[in-house]
Amino acid sequence: MYQDRDLKIRFSANLPQSWAGQDELTGKTDSALFGDTQAAVISIAKREVLASGQPEKLEILRDMDQDRHWFMLHIDPDFDADGNVVGVLTTILDIDDVKYRETILKTLLRELSHRSKNLLAIIQSIASQTARYSEDLDGFLVAFRSRIQSMAHSQDLVTASDWRGAELFALVESQLEPLVGQNSARFGMSGEDAYLFPNAALHLGLALHELTVDSLAKGALGPAGGAIELSSEQIAGDGNGPELVVTWTETFASAPESNGADGAKPGFSGTVLGRIVPQALSASVRHETTRDRMIYQLTIPNSQFELHLRR
Repeated sequence: MYQDRDLKIRFSANLPQSWAGQDELTGKTDSALFGDTQAAVISIAKREVLASGQPEKLEILRDMDQDRHWFMLHIDPDFDADGNVVGVLTTILDIDDVKYRETILKTLLRELSHRSKNLLAIIQSIASQTARYSEDLDGFLVAFRSRIQSMAHSQDLVTASDWRGAELFALVESQLEPLVGQNSARFGMSGEDAYLFPNAALHLGLALHELTVDSLAKGALGPAGGAIELSSEQIAGDGNGPELVVTWTETFASAPESNGADGAKPGFSGTVLGRIVPQALSASVRHETTRDRMIYQLTIPNSQFELHLRR
């Protein structure tokens, strides 16, 4: 579109069919194309080009007739033989796709920032709690690295799903395999698989890690011998929708070392299993140990999962 020094339109071509044609635009200003409000902004940019002789770019939202679209205006000066600026040539490009991608990217970056802060808060908590219950630096480093690796396995599943979450049984396998290998004869899973949302996947993964480490140290996967069954079942909730009951049951071949009458485990593991994970998942917890078995059970509200498939 070409305009003279008074910004009167003298020529236009290749405008969208829904816009006014060249015959209607000749002699008019940008108001005929963009409306008075946006035309005032455009006019300032074009008069700057007329004064300086330097090209300008301008993003503008055209919202005439309820038809909202973003455009990029490339405004170039037109010189006469003596080097005087006698008009401006404007190339108008539709940038709706670019603006849409920018909006999506900004949303993703805000979400990434939010989730990164959550992860850092969890890591900070793990570091401080691990240090609290460690007897020396070497012990702290071994336990802390193991717990961070556990989080990394859960995070890999969440990331692979584009941050939608992780399948329960896949999460369990990701936590046990590094510690006990694949297809352990002492471990089985049954019941209803579920799709855990990101927060639930990260925290439940941490609980599964602590349960596995404890079992290797003194439970069914270690000196006590026996077997473990992880089961999941959907039950009717208390009016706020269904709930998922996830139960870790260790059946001992011989009585393990006592952890107290209530079965609560001391140290960081007890804090994770009894307080951190239930609070993060808004879940109720049952944790009991007898001479022949240990049960750790979480009843998880439907705000943390959706039913996925039956195994």
